[in-house]
Amino acid sequence: MTNYSLALFFHFVGLAMLFVGYGLEWIVSAFLRGAVTTDQVRAWLRVYRTSLPVSGPGLLVLILSGAYLAQISGAMKNGWLSASFLAIFVALGIGFVFILPRVKAIRGSLPEGSAALPANATALLRAPGLPTLIRVRAMLALGIVYLMTVKPDTFLSSLLVLAAAIVLGVLASAPTFSKPKSA
Repeated sequence: MTNYSLALFFHFVGLAMLFVGYGLEWIVSAFLRGAVTTDQVRAWLRVYRTSLPVSGPGLLVLILSGAYLAQISGAMKNGWLSASFLAIFVALGIGFVFILPRVKAIRGSLPEGSAALPANATALLRAPGLPTLIRVRAMLALGIVYLMTVKPDTFLSSLLVLAAAIVLGVLASAPTFSKPKSA
């Protein structure tokens, strides 16, 4: 076993962890939109809470192992790698600046006990912002996987791939732009 193969293994483990966490967020965001009781919202928020301890360490392992792999392979100066790092920072920004505050707002809008959902909580749950951001971030991560696999020649072509990934994330969110059917 070489250091390269060990780093590649950890890179794949980090990738799996990241997408498991992002998948949990995707699923929870869909079920939150259909929640009609405070208990349902709290249950889905508990599931959501498990995503960060999975995706966070996964992303850290990805970055560390990826940096090592890029260093030993001489890929540090390639445009696709620069675009990938840019996309990682964008994805982190989406999470910390836009997603987490929305989740905190939902949590903060819930009344004590098993009371009915107030109008402000319902509005937050039905808004397309959270699911759209989660889907865009997941597609951006998939775009990074594409860059790592294909390794486009230029930084510009890599940015075009990432822009296409963002568009796919918005398209994947299209159903959230309509009002959910009441249960």
